[in-house]
Amino acid sequence: MTGYAIVLASGELERITAASIIGSVAASMDIPVSIFVTMEGLGAFERERVEARDFDGGAIAQAMATAEDVRVPLFTEQLRQAKEIGPLEVYACTMVMDLLGTTIDDYVDVFDGELGVAGFLNKAEGKEVIFV
Repeated sequence: MTGYAIVLASGELERITAASIIGSVAASMDIPVSIFVTMEGLGAFERERVEARDFDGGAIAQAMATAEDVRVPLFTEQLRQAKEIGPLEVYACTMVMDLLGTTIDDYVDVFDGELGVAGFLNKAEGKEVIFV
């Protein structure tokens, strides 16, 4: 194995945060990580949603938003920090952007670019694949 390839298809804050934590910890250990954000997951990265902190989620998402004694950084912050310290790449799904009529500029600035599934599979070659 030469790293991890994370497929983030959920828009739930808990799952997005889990993917950002796994990616961040791996990158801090100098393990290469490629994250492919697709389906409902991509919607959570829209600038307006991030600014409004308008995310889907259950009890853990609510606890993360209201906890005073335990601070969990927002997934965008985690991903930006991880990219500064280790080998982490984040890609937006071209097909989903085409379906939604959006461009990479509609999303927060954490993406290294956009890829289709074939492009991501090339990035994932030899890596352990994790679906979130």
